[in-house]
Amino acid sequence: MKGENTMIRPPAAQTNCMREVYFAAHYAQSCGDISLIYGEAGLGKTFSLRQYARENNVIYIELRDCDKSTKGVCERILEAIGKSRRGNDRALVNIIIDHLREHPKLIIIDEAQHLLLKAIENLRAINDATETGMVLCGNPTVYDQMHGRGQAHFAQLYSRIGIRRCIVSPEMEDIQAIFAPYDLNGDCLRFLHSLGLQWGGIRNCIKIFNMAQEMAQKYGEPLSVGHLETAHDLRNGNQ
Repeated sequence: MKGENTMIRPPAAQTNCMREVYFAAHYAQSCGDISLIYGEAGLGKTFSLRQYARENNVIYIELRDCDKSTKGVCERILEAIGKSRRGNDRALVNIIIDHLREHPKLIIIDEAQHLLLKAIENLRAINDATETGMVLCGNPTVYDQMHGRGQAHFAQLYSRIGIRRCIVSPEMEDIQAIFAPYDLNGDCLRFLHSLGLQWGGIRNCIKIFNMAQEMAQKYGEPLSVGHLETAHDLRNGNQ
């Protein structure tokens, strides 16, 4: 059909990333603690967190650079719980604390590497005051922010983290699980796995697979590793 969108969306496959994210989020939610999830871009952290948020009654926010302050992140949390407010840092933090004491709910903060140290401290204070679980997720910078260089101030902050999960590059089993609906041969899966080990991870695999699938469908051919290689070259400006 003309104009039909044939692009795939990654299925909710049980990848290592999905299992690690669910473990960390469930721990924070059930224990009222803070979980820290970190890893390079494109490995499936955001997809897994969104899936967890859809399946559970939680607050999920994805930060932008303009949300990095205490005021910015608190306003985003308040918007998510339907209590849009304006005010100084203290007022916003107190409103969140009052609400969570009455209505405890896990808070998931994605792209947390944007947060300033003061904002992280105030989120920790919200967790302390309410014993409401919290997940901080981002690229490796967020781990560096929490760990510092061994200074006492950072050590105190780092010690408040209940569990830490580092998301690593996908295994072949992850690629097989993600692309299981498409009946790909071994050569295609091995090529996609090699892409998953490069910068961009699984996200890169999905984009190249979509390009390759479109080419194969255009010529009425079954998808082959040749289509994937051509898509890879096109995406990287080699053709």
